[in-house]
Amino acid sequence: MAKGRRLYLTTTHFHPEHAFGAQVFAGHATYLANRAQADDLRTKGPGYLEMFRGFGGPIADRLDGVRVPTPDVVYDGSHDVDLGGRSVRLRPTGRGHTKGDQVVEVPDAGVLFTGDLAETGQFAVFPWFPPHDMDVSGVQWLAVMDRLAATGPRVVVPGHGDPGGPQVLTDVADYLRELRDETWRRRDSAMAGAEIVAEVRALLTERHPEWAGQEWIERGVGCLCPEHAA
Repeated sequence: MAKGRRLYLTTTHFHPEHAFGAQVFAGHATYLANRAQADDLRTKGPGYLEMFRGFGGPIADRLDGVRVPTPDVVYDGSHDVDLGGRSVRLRPTGRGHTKGDQVVEVPDAGVLFTGDLAETGQFAVFPWFPPHDMDVSGVQWLAVMDRLAATGPRVVVPGHGDPGGPQVLTDVADYLRELRDETWRRRDSAMAGAEIVAEVRALLTERHPEWAGQEWIERGVGCLCPEHAA
């Protein structure tokens, strides 16, 4: 409770840097998650926790004593939270960056929180780690971004990077489309995987030299190579 007010906590997806801090609020806030995200926390959370600990240094130090959180409320479909004079909508988007992606909408303010479905100033993060985690889908992620852009939010708060307007969503959709097309063009010409990665990475870093996270291009190519149009 905060001066008599009930506290609610939600997360956009299960990855450690987004969700594992929820344990701090245990007993002080109601943690809400959609069913797919709750399943991700239960089945993949422990593995991701160990993977992040394996990075060593400050990251491992920060994860000392951390455990995978368990939601208090698990829901199917959208879930509205009444904050007293303002309603917040928790809306699963379907598979994209993860199986349990969720956006958080503040309808009366036109604000949309996207989690890692959208970033600014960096290449899209593809958590493509075969055989341990292959749930990210470049094709379905692009479809999600197109649907979100069509809703016309006024303010978009990305998972990483600076907030902006609806252009944040269209910029990400444009990049995902670009990555898909350049990958598939080379895949369909029977080019070897390593060559596809090298060419696509060189091309996209030349087009977006100011963006961080170039290492995610290879993961994105790996994800998109086996995919096909919906």
